Order: sequence, then C-alpha cells, then structure tokens
Amino acid sequence: MKKLSVIIASIVFVFGVSNVVVAQDNNDSKEASHGVEISIPTVALVDVEGADGEAGTINLTPDVSALEAGAAIDFSSAIDNSLWLNYTSVVSSNQERNINAEISGKLPSGVSLKLSASSISSGKGKTGQPVGEISLSATAQKLVTGIGSCYTENGNGKGHQLTYRLDMDNEKYAELMADNYEITVTYTITD
Repeated sequence: MKKLSVIIASIVFVFGVSNVVVAQDNNDSKEASHGVEISIPTVALVDVEGADGEAGTINLTPDVSALEAGAAIDFSSAIDNSLWLNYTSVVSSNQERNINAEISGKLPSGVSLKLSASSISSGKGKTGQPVGEISLSATAQKLVTGIGSCYTENGNGKGHQLTYRLDMDNEKYAELMADNYEITVTYTITD
C-alpha cells in the first residue's frame, strides 16, 4: 500500500506542476504592441515602347515619290511618332529627375534629327513636363523635366508620345550623300 501511495503522490505532483503558470514578462497587460519598420526604395526606370512591345528600329526616309526635277527633297516628310516613353520614379524628399536623350552614330551631313515628347497621356503622381523639340546630338539634352514620384503606366499609348523628324540645312545640301545611316537614341533618367 505504501507503494501505491508513492505512485499516486508522484502522479499528482507531476500533473500539479504542469498547471503552474510562470510569468515571463512583468510588463504584460491587456494590450501589447511592437514597432514596424517600412523601407521604400528609390526607383528610376525608363523604357521606350512601340506597338509590338519594346521599341525596335524606326525608319526615317524623306518621301521623294512626288519630287519634281529642280526641287529640294522635303525632309519634313520623314517623321515617326510610333514610340512612347514610359517611366517609374520614386524620389527622396524634394528631389526631381529629368529624362535626357542623346545619340550615338553619324548623321548625314547637313541633316539633324529632331525629337519631341508630348504631354503625358496616362499615369499618376508628379509626372514630368516635356521641354519642347530638341535637336539630338552626342551631348545629353533634357527632354522631360520635373519628374517626382510617379508612374506613366506601361506600354504603347502610355506616357509621352515621341515624335522624331528629320530637318535639312539647305546651306549644306552639297555635302548630302545617299547612304543608310544607323543612329542609336539613348534615354537616361537622372537625379
């Protein structure tokens, strides 16, 4: 019987101890809280989109189909507005960005490549303002200014429509040579 009493006492002791509540934090109350840290990264992304997605090569060729003997080629007929400038920007406090454009490659002598961006067609936030038509060169030039935290939406028909056109300095007409010229236009979003 003594054995049975020891076993029963052991069982009561084990189960009794498991029901003991041990306080771990003496600041416990009917409410609890903790901090949350939120980090928003800076973002600067730019893209050029066409009807088939990413922009490919466009072709600017003056129309000579109705050209009469003795007339100058009308370079203003070489125009393209099939591409759209898209961007996403998240800036630090009171910061603004610009989008610059520049070219690499050789233009025909006497010919300049003009570029303009339309007013924004879509998007939200502090989207940029076009500066008007620029004459592209190897030196980066501002095309869109005053960009804050914003997005233009993505794809063809979103953001700023780009218009490219050729212009000829008739004083340099004697230097004009027939050939195929390959030019690359590079857009950069800057702080």
